[in-house]
Amino acid sequence: MQFARVYYRSKQFPTQVEGGDLYFSGTRPLLVFKWRRRQGEQVPEECIELDPAKLKSASSNGTVYRYEGEVTR
Repeated sequence: MQFARVYYRSKQFPTQVEGGDLYFSGTRPLLVFKWRRRQGEQVPEECIELDPAKLKSASSNGTVYRYEGEVTR
């Protein structure tokens, strides 16, 4: 399990950037909008899967990404 931040264009305001939690479930990148606790661990409750081809690293240590696709919630 790996956590990071992801920044993406706002659908309402295309010139603005929003940030969110990025969670990797195996190799699947998930943008997490809401978390919950299950057996003492935080797990995604409300999330969407991102297209890995549109996810670009924005830091050398792999903790910040930018998403170049459309995010629909």
